[in-house]
Amino acid sequence: MLDVLIRGGTVVSPQSSSRFDLGIQDGRIVVFATPNSVDLAATRIIDAQGKYVVPGGIDAHVHFNIALSPVMRAQSAKPGGRAAAFGGTTTFIDFALQSGASSLIKAIEDKQAEIAHDKPDVDYALHSMVTGKTSFEVLDEVPEAISGGVSSFKMFTTFSSASASGALFADDGRIWGLMQQTAKHGGIAMVHCEDDCIIDFCVHKLYREGRQQAPHIHEARPNLCEEAAIMRMLLLARRSGSPLYVVHVSSLEGVEAIAEARGKRHPVYGESLHNYLAFTNEDYARPNGMIYHNYPALKSPKDRAALWQALASGILDVTSSDDFTIPFAQKTSGKEVDNAPGGHNGIETRMAYLFSEGVKSGKLSINRYVDVSSAAVAKLFGLYPRKGAIAIGSDADIVIIDPNLKRKLTLADLHSDCDYSIWDGWEFDGFPIMTMVRGNILVENGKWTGPEGIGQFVPARSPSEPS
Repeated sequence: MLDVLIRGGTVVSPQSSSRFDLGIQDGRIVVFATPNSVDLAATRIIDAQGKYVVPGGIDAHVHFNIALSPVMRAQSAKPGGRAAAFGGTTTFIDFALQSGASSLIKAIEDKQAEIAHDKPDVDYALHSMVTGKTSFEVLDEVPEAISGGVSSFKMFTTFSSASASGALFADDGRIWGLMQQTAKHGGIAMVHCEDDCIIDFCVHKLYREGRQQAPHIHEARPNLCEEAAIMRMLLLARRSGSPLYVVHVSSLEGVEAIAEARGKRHPVYGESLHNYLAFTNEDYARPNGMIYHNYPALKSPKDRAALWQALASGILDVTSSDDFTIPFAQKTSGKEVDNAPGGHNGIETRMAYLFSEGVKSGKLSINRYVDVSSAAVAKLFGLYPRKGAIAIGSDADIVIIDPNLKRKLTLADLHSDCDYSIWDGWEFDGFPIMTMVRGNILVENGKWTGPEGIGQFVPARSPSEPS
């Protein structure tokens, strides 16, 4: 007898959308058949006619428990994982923070222990975040990290001095050194691309003009600073032979730089955030407008349109949340362009926003939706096909979406540990109605129905090319 049988839903992959019946046993998909072609008993039979059945969302970019500065202290993985499940995300990828000469392997082990202690409700993988004046000994630990299931390594071209985000900057030499290791040992380099020198000049210019107030932050961190840093990182990646993943691309110029490299068949990939697809720098002028801020800063409506086009065309591969949930008082504590905190509680709204504003509005096909929300993430970060696919043998991480369900979310509907949300009052056209992790039905019709604390660490392998 099957544990679960899902009948008649439209099963979606990046390549196809067709009605199938799915059978689940012991946490894996074991039956994939045309509707009503098999007569199998199941403990639970789910009628999914008229619904989309998609791979569970994978959020490639979240921050739980991390403390970058006194004001930037993120929520734990317990409420973060619960919010993920309610929003249709079944796996998140967090970051193990390594600093300076401290051990990379110990940072990973400590982060694994920390998340396990939190007992999240969904599965998780890890990136390494390599910051500061990295030593040769740290770079020597990269092969061990990769063999241990962490194959992606993030560095920063900004935050070189005191800021709300702390001191995370790594110089180009150290980034190049890390890329040589990822190229040699089958990893992937991730870079936060903003040019620190251009930012420093712009910040001083705004102070000189008396316009240092936080709502001018997009002028302190203009499109040029992203473009310049991406161009440098593309050069280092090309010379080292490493795949490059540019996190949270925010500008038209950033998109164009990636497109040019992709046209030359270089292994470079790009991510955007769903809040960059929803908001622009015009929102800084709203009351408490800095709640919409993240790093890089929000850009213009023209940039936002370019991000949507790049996701649809395949220039950008992934949409993440960059969830970094802090209370309202901390979020709005920075009053100047050089001390404004970033971050927002986005893990719960990512899947619904992409469906509502992407698929239902015609910006994305349903197949592309599955790619940028799950499949491409799994491939780039070595989780595929265990994750990111509805296929025989894959984990039964499944989300059922009702394309006709309209929901207006309020803060009270959300599950992150936070006292505000930029998504408060947002109206969604289409919404996840069921979330399954390894065959466990965690959320059904907006209510928690499953076991708690079942999240497992998923070791990553080397990246593969997204479709």
